[in-house]
Amino acid sequence: MYFDALTLAAVVDELRATILFGRIQRVLLLGPLTIGLEVYAHGQRRYVIASADAQTARIHLVSQRLTRGVDGETPFLLLMRKYILGGRIVNIEQPPYERVVLFSITKPAESRKRSHSSDPDEVILDELDDDETEETDEWLHCDLIVEPQDRRSNIILVDDNNLILDAIKRVTPRMSSRVIMPRRVYTLPPAPDKRDPLRANAAEIEAIMGVGDPVKALVNAYRGISPQVAREVLVRACGVLPTSGTGLPTYTIAARLREIVAVPPEPHLVNDETGPIAYAPYRPLHLPGAVPMASMSEALEVFYTARQQPLGRDRRRADLEAQLQASREQLLHQREQIVNELARVNELDRLRWEGEMIFAFLHQLPRGATELVVEGERIALDPNRSPVEQAQERFKAYEKAKSARAILPARLAETENRLAGLDQLLAMLAIADDATQIDLIAAEAEEAGYLRTSAVRRQRPRGRPLQVRSSDGLPIYIGRTARQNEEVTFRIARPTDLWLHARNIHGAHVIIRADHPPERTIAEAAALAAYYSQARDDTAVEVDICQRRAVRKIPGGPTGLVSYYPERTVRVKPERCGEVVQKS
Repeated sequence: MYFDALTLAAVVDELRATILFGRIQRVLLLGPLTIGLEVYAHGQRRYVIASADAQTARIHLVSQRLTRGVDGETPFLLLMRKYILGGRIVNIEQPPYERVVLFSITKPAESRKRSHSSDPDEVILDELDDDETEETDEWLHCDLIVEPQDRRSNIILVDDNNLILDAIKRVTPRMSSRVIMPRRVYTLPPAPDKRDPLRANAAEIEAIMGVGDPVKALVNAYRGISPQVAREVLVRACGVLPTSGTGLPTYTIAARLREIVAVPPEPHLVNDETGPIAYAPYRPLHLPGAVPMASMSEALEVFYTARQQPLGRDRRRADLEAQLQASREQLLHQREQIVNELARVNELDRLRWEGEMIFAFLHQLPRGATELVVEGERIALDPNRSPVEQAQERFKAYEKAKSARAILPARLAETENRLAGLDQLLAMLAIADDATQIDLIAAEAEEAGYLRTSAVRRQRPRGRPLQVRSSDGLPIYIGRTARQNEEVTFRIARPTDLWLHARNIHGAHVIIRADHPPERTIAEAAALAAYYSQARDDTAVEVDICQRRAVRKIPGGPTGLVSYYPERTVRVKPERCGEVVQKS
């Protein structure tokens, strides 16, 4: 979604109406590229979020109190605390048609109102009217500049001499001709050589249109016009979105272009069956499903909250998968070492035989002999060492290898079990539907020793198996982690209940908690077992079915891995079905 200049203009209007002349009481780092401000203005606390993330670059008010999202103190956060925490916002400015907003902030160098908070991000001021000023002779002046411009987005702190103090993203001369580094003079992004949309006329529109895409023509010709705004202008003027610039009503297009830029904001949010998909500071006629919103900030908050939930989930999944894959590589290396050592150990009988042969033919070995040949077999010797020493060395190596042969198979089996348990966690992670499930898998990985303690959240998440009611009204339980699989199979299920699992692949343990369930319920449970497995995206999956009494834990095996016999197999399409009764 494109955070364009018209959207920013609507947000700036709201910021001026709510936080202008307010005091900044908290400064937080919500993410690596996102800051939050708490501003006290007009007797009310307001919360502002600004992001320089290329995927979610924006600035707007939010309704909920902000919480810190990044541990530790970055240099940029420390500078913001020094220059803007406790300061008053005296001006909010947006250059025309630019995605840049400048906050001018004035702060007393030595305020007579001290902070009473233990939170370093917060300054709690004594009750002051909005128009009351502190008694001080020295003031700090600075600008906090937010540039929500996609991949070039940035948040910059500039002092009173227009020198950059720091930025949330430093830009070196090798990265761009517009350098953003401390002690450099701040300059606005270069203005594009485009026309003012408020002065658009039919002659201009006709001149820029050709046989190509009319949307690109408007975007390339006029300042502050994003592709979404261009599509809206064309739909308002033509009734439908034209594919060519020839034969268009240029006078009407120019009028609609001036109108969409000049009229007061009318915030809307566009939804489809999956949730919010777009926003606009006008009523978008070219997008179905638009609903009016109380403010542009509210529309943005709803949109990005819905968007960041899957983004956060997918990012968490990717981070956890990378950590588990690193653990898996270590286990594979351990297994390779054990296998190689076992191969050497299997030659121990040869060591004993060589030692015995050296002693048997000791009297026949000349001084400095390099080999001993017995029954066509060659035994290499060191001419610089005595044959007795070499025989004793072989017997010692034999005894050591004999001890290793007794423990290496157990170590190999343990490593194989740990690999199987880790593969199961990776499989369950791949099909986890929400952040809670991912956190549960992370907690299990830590308990199993696959992750360090710091790799997962400090507070252990809790989760129960998913419970679904079949079309026949019967309960179906589904495990979506290794521990939940064990709970489903060995705690919830009764011996006579049907147990289902995708054949020969990792996935959920599924039980139907009923005596003699009908075939429709069995088919639904099998589809669920296929859906919550590694083969979720296949067109058809084989699913094994047996009574729970036929399922056994693997001795010494990891949590959730079982064996079963006898079973029957059905082939089903993976799908979610039934009514969810209890989520994990």
